[in-house]
Amino acid sequence: MTTQAKLTELKKQKEFEWLNECGSQSLQMALRELDNSYQRFFKQLGGYPKFKSKKNNHQSFTAPQNIKMANNKTYLPKFVKDGIKTKFHREIPKDAILKRAIISRHNNQYFISILIDDNISIPKSIKAKTAVGLDMGITHQLITSDGVKYPNQKYYVKSQKKLLKLQRRLSKKQKGSSNRQKAKLRVQKLHTKVTNQRKDNLHKISNEITNQYDIICLETLNVKGMIKNHKLAKSIADVAWSEFMRQLEYKASWRGKTIIKIDQWFPSSQICSHCGSNTGKKPINIRKFDCPECHKKDIERDINAAVNIRNYGLGQIDNRNTAGTVEV
Repeated sequence: MTTQAKLTELKKQKEFEWLNECGSQSLQMALRELDNSYQRFFKQLGGYPKFKSKKNNHQSFTAPQNIKMANNKTYLPKFVKDGIKTKFHREIPKDAILKRAIISRHNNQYFISILIDDNISIPKSIKAKTAVGLDMGITHQLITSDGVKYPNQKYYVKSQKKLLKLQRRLSKKQKGSSNRQKAKLRVQKLHTKVTNQRKDNLHKISNEITNQYDIICLETLNVKGMIKNHKLAKSIADVAWSEFMRQLEYKASWRGKTIIKIDQWFPSSQICSHCGSNTGKKPINIRKFDCPECHKKDIERDINAAVNIRNYGLGQIDNRNTAGTVEV
């Protein structure tokens, strides 16, 4: 409340008249988000709020209400008369209530994200019929207990030569020049393309998994710890495990499916999925092994791990649990 009162005083001062060019509710929303960031910091739920420079590639503001969309235009406070020409990526339900709009700029591209209330409740947990275990890797993006392997597309690695070429050109441009700004934009656009390619692939995989299976068992990965390994850091970042798990969780909740996260210390690659004996640790280059107990030969390491993850997850939880994410 104190900062909002200060904001009102600033808007009356001549040197801050430019604040009136922006909707008052958007300014108040920025103060609320700042307050929320500090609250999260003091509760040890996030880092200390960082100052966002005007030179930052990503800029955004929020319009919390009075949003209208019609005739391929978006109407916001301060844009009520002419509106903003918009290319809609999906149709908004007619009976949906427009709650909030976030307008953002990323690499000279402008996006609008609309929060709506469509009055559709999250479905209850469905009766489970199918279950799968997922083993995430680097050679393959994902391996299922059914033996399906999703290849690692390595979008960043494929674009690395072009990226290096563009970065060299950027380094040779004079600082502050328009040519340097153009070269910087080319680098940013390539980074954006790689990010979009990776996310698109993850959306396709997560959609397929959540549509096909009712119970999804996966290992809990300490990605932040694993990425400290400098030999694998680039590959781990490129495969985007954290983003995949995020997509999998919210899509499972939408469809009434259940996610089971197993203990990260569970030795899924050490146990034989046929007889249950522990075959010991194996170097990362060993992709197939023979079980000394049941004498099963040429067991594929990744599929074996996925089967163990599925069996462990199903053994620790009752199928009648409600939809959502469960850690065991």
